[in-house]
Amino acid sequence: MANKEKKPELTPWQKEHAAFEQKKAAEAAKKAREEKRKKQPIQTESVIEKYDAPTKTPKTKKARVPILKQIKNLFVITEKKPVVENLTKMWPFLLLAIVGIVSSAYVISPLSKIGSFTPQGNQHESAKQIAAATNIKTGDHVWRIINSEKKIAANITNTFPRIKSVAITFKFPNHFFAKITEHRECLYLKTGNTYQIVLSNGEIVKDEQINAQNLKSMPVLDGFSAQEAKSFAIAYETLKDKVKSQITTVTKTPTKVTKDFIAIEMKDGNEVRVPLSQMEDKLPYYTSVATQLTEPSVVDMEAGIYAKSKDAYQKDLDDANKKTIPSTSSPATPASATPTSGDSANNGATTTSSTTTSSTTASSTTANPTAAGQ
Repeated sequence: MANKEKKPELTPWQKEHAAFEQKKAAEAAKKAREEKRKKQPIQTESVIEKYDAPTKTPKTKKARVPILKQIKNLFVITEKKPVVENLTKMWPFLLLAIVGIVSSAYVISPLSKIGSFTPQGNQHESAKQIAAATNIKTGDHVWRIINSEKKIAANITNTFPRIKSVAITFKFPNHFFAKITEHRECLYLKTGNTYQIVLSNGEIVKDEQINAQNLKSMPVLDGFSAQEAKSFAIAYETLKDKVKSQITTVTKTPTKVTKDFIAIEMKDGNEVRVPLSQMEDKLPYYTSVATQLTEPSVVDMEAGIYAKSKDAYQKDLDDANKKTIPSTSSPATPASATPTSGDSANNGATTTSSTTTSSTTASSTTANPTAAGQ
């Protein structure tokens, strides 16, 4: 009996086959469970899973607080907000409020009215005259000057030719200052027996006439037109002080070739003849030429630059005059005076030609000094 109940021992192959069958059966059972789970509806969480899972709070949108309410809350002092913290947040609004109150008080107060308008640096026009040119009254508002500063400055410069520029500054609460810069006086314009001042910009001060006894040490333009005086003044201002300080009188000596030829008398005894249109370019060379002169001479700058003694230059002009005088001319004509001057010079009389004599002779005969010198 014992032998019948005893199971036969499996071979190794049988053992492997049995293990394979068990594994295959387990996989089939697992696959069947997965298919069954897919076919079933969504499973509800178990009680344990439900209470163990973390709770999810829904997101709530913050309500928008109006700006006025936010500003109002800044001024509400609560126990949770210390006073210092409230003041820190409130100070920009407090500052704006204070500035607004002070500005409004200034605008409506008498301090916003013009208290004074004081010109500074004016030497020829009075403060009252300058203030009148602005059309400003003491009771006007300060904003009238602040908003029209350039226009007021232009009114002053247009009214007074001496004034070059005006800079207006404001001093709180209601005081204004006008810094005046004037054109420099540089020349005199002689017309007949009267003298008028020519400014550095070429403008002529027509409302002032100077007596010959009251002339300052400035060059005198004799017989120039207003436009010619302006051209000379503009060129004169470009020269160095070393040259400007030498000029005394200037006359016109036109020739056939050069209509704007002028004669400039120098303090060192020399005379410079140069076209007015070329004066700015050529006259600066005078200082180097003057150092080489040993006697009073005429420096001619009409065509190039050359110098001759005054006597020799005048003789050349006289000789040129004789050639241009017709032989049939009557002795009563003005040109007959020229040979007389030449005869007196030939007789040994020591006559020194003045600026007026040489200029008149050259102008009346329209001789070319360049050709005479050559």
